[in-house]
Amino acid sequence: MRVAILAPSRHPLCAPFAGGQERLAADMAAGLRHRGHHVQLYARAGTDSALADDLHVMPPVPELSEIASGDLNMPEPRFLSDQVAFLAVMRDILRDRTIDVVLNQSLHQLPLALSPALDAPMLTTLHTPPFPWMEVGAWLAGDAGHFVAVSEALRRQWTTLVHAEVIHNGVDPQVFSEGVGGDDLAWVGRLTPEKGADIAVRAAAQTGRHLRLAGPLSDPEWFDGVLRPLLGGTAEYVGTLAGQELSDLYARSVVTLVTPQWDEPFCLVAAESQMCGTPVAGLARGGLPEVVQQSGGHLVTDYASPVERLAQAVEVAARMDRREVAADARRRLTTDHMLDRYEDTLTKLTAEQQG
Repeated sequence: MRVAILAPSRHPLCAPFAGGQERLAADMAAGLRHRGHHVQLYARAGTDSALADDLHVMPPVPELSEIASGDLNMPEPRFLSDQVAFLAVMRDILRDRTIDVVLNQSLHQLPLALSPALDAPMLTTLHTPPFPWMEVGAWLAGDAGHFVAVSEALRRQWTTLVHAEVIHNGVDPQVFSEGVGGDDLAWVGRLTPEKGADIAVRAAAQTGRHLRLAGPLSDPEWFDGVLRPLLGGTAEYVGTLAGQELSDLYARSVVTLVTPQWDEPFCLVAAESQMCGTPVAGLARGGLPEVVQQSGGHLVTDYASPVERLAQAVEVAARMDRREVAADARRRLTTDHMLDRYEDTLTKLTAEQQG
């Protein structure tokens, strides 16, 4: 198949990845290409060109005139940047009659709204809870809208959709390989309030175990005001890690803490950790109970006192058999398993369109 993949528009697809959505779009492109499909990837400048047969770079906002730039109704810069990117992308895709299927990994309404005008079917992955622009885009797509949700919990949140298939995200076991563990705890994610790193630090302190935190400083003000004062002693920030360094962090830890302060749709960190054999202690929110099952960790369902409950969960998870944790992850959460499901769905959509 000739597959056009629309990447998220905020960041390029390259390591270290800005987030799980970028990582998954990259894995999808590389995986489908490895399976013999021709991949046309539409992504931001700086994206790894080896991911696709053809890389189409999303254009930046052109230089505007002084009058246009001074317009009091000028949109917020990110909104304008996204609009320019996807207007250009959809213009090019509408012209291209060689595409068999479009795999939409973006969070923008334009691809959805224009999907009925395409010769090829479009499959959109839902990575987030519904928000107004995406709901409007899905409504405009009508019968041309085909959807995958990354968890059953997320699918239930999209109440305006008639149907969405559930395909869990996957992790490459060649990158995240099983390790021997250690004594320290790990926490991985964007340093923002909704990820709850401060909760993890407090819980780790109650256990007396050392905690290593890794991830991008997505909210420097929050980091300096809330998290930095908690560091030192039993907790240290080790920076942004990717590839082997990130895998080693999981593999050399006894437990990974996952502390979402919102209903996270999936939680790739939990899948990565289990693939390395490291069990998870976390809060049972959103899609996390689908990712972490009984053999993979211990989740807290009572959020009234999360610090104390998490500290207890760490000790339960620390006693789990690492080999069983990794084996369960390899059965359910590999990139190959994810790609099998997507490949089947894309093939069916293409056959229906051509039939």
